[in-house]
Amino acid sequence: MHYNLACSCSLTEQFESAAVALNRALDLGYRDFKWLSKDPDLAKLRKHLLYKKSVPASKAMEIKIL
Repeated sequence: MHYNLACSCSLTEQFESAAVALNRALDLGYRDFKWLSKDPDLAKLRKHLLYKKSVPASKAMEIKIL
């Protein structure tokens, strides 16, 4: 739900709200970083400083499954 909210906020250029929602999604366990890096709904947010500050740090939590 928080990931989808982040997408909606990004599409409407509400970047602060998008970043908060995305960070909440990450806090709750969202870990599909491959999709997050190419989801067209988040394209505008990925260019924003708020994204660049929060997601790389969260990506360090990524768990690799063999």
